[in-house]
Amino acid sequence: MDEQPQISPTQDGPYRVTGSVPVRDPGNGNLAEGREGFILCRCGGSANKPFCDGTHRRNGFVGEEVADRAPTSTRREVFRAPGITIFDDRSICAHIGNCTDNLAQVFKLGQEPWIDPAGATPEAIANVINTCPSGALSYVLTEDAPADGIGQEPERPQEVTPLKNGPYAVTGGISIVSPDGQTYEERDRCALCRCGGSTNKPFCSGAHWNNGFTADGA
Repeated sequence: MDEQPQISPTQDGPYRVTGSVPVRDPGNGNLAEGREGFILCRCGGSANKPFCDGTHRRNGFVGEEVADRAPTSTRREVFRAPGITIFDDRSICAHIGNCTDNLAQVFKLGQEPWIDPAGATPEAIANVINTCPSGALSYVLTEDAPADGIGQEPERPQEVTPLKNGPYAVTGGISIVSPDGQTYEERDRCALCRCGGSTNKPFCSGAHWNNGFTADGA
């Protein structure tokens, strides 16, 4: 049997990817890499992005993992309206802005509460939430979903997409496993830091917006 894909943040070093995991070029949609085992830059300094070239050994990168390992259902807020329940876990948001840019009548930047679940149709809200790369936003198409329930997810392939000037978007439920063998909650999608500056390593915290990180996709 093929090895189940997983991504492991190494000690103050890159992500080690095992199993067959394609890397997708976000610019043209092509698969840029699909081999068995490789390493992805995590410090933000590689001259061969998205792959590691050893720069982390010279730039003082500290990759200590600080992300909460508890289930996201213990941290998120719940917003309900007829036909939809929205789950929001701010602790894993990558601040890409797909939600506020594309459905401002529901996702209100700078306001509290920042989500109005009745601001658009459930279908329109679901379509935008499906573009959230971190999985901070999820939904169930009923207003009666339990607060500790699991959001609905479209079927996505197992792959990694380096977002331009941003994190790695990981889809398909690939396991994120620390060097000591501890596994983070398995989710259909997550956003892994690749600028080196996240305050929620190994996940993206949006630090790339403030530290001047620039990188094309793949």
